[in-house]
Amino acid sequence: MIVGRFFGWLLLFGAGIVLVRDALIWLDLRIVAPLSLQGLWSDLNADGLRATREAIMGLAPWIWSVGIAPVLSLWALPVFAVLGLVLLWVCRRPHHRRYR
Repeated sequence: MIVGRFFGWLLLFGAGIVLVRDALIWLDLRIVAPLSLQGLWSDLNADGLRATREAIMGLAPWIWSVGIAPVLSLWALPVFAVLGLVLLWVCRRPHHRRYR
């Protein structure tokens, strides 16, 4: 359970980082440019994204075009925030009730 909470907090921290990045872009350029999961992955490890895409396209191209590409085009902030909150909720500490 502690591992789930750790990853939940890590995902919420990542959502905060994406929020700050998107806010700084808006303050600087006055445009709304939300960071997608694909953009984040590409910024962090472009070669890994390229290798993963090539490997999946070699095995079953429909998996990339139907399943993975649409997910990677989502805005990273709500994805990280929702996954983090779900992990924190599922892995919460048990609440012991006191009975009199």
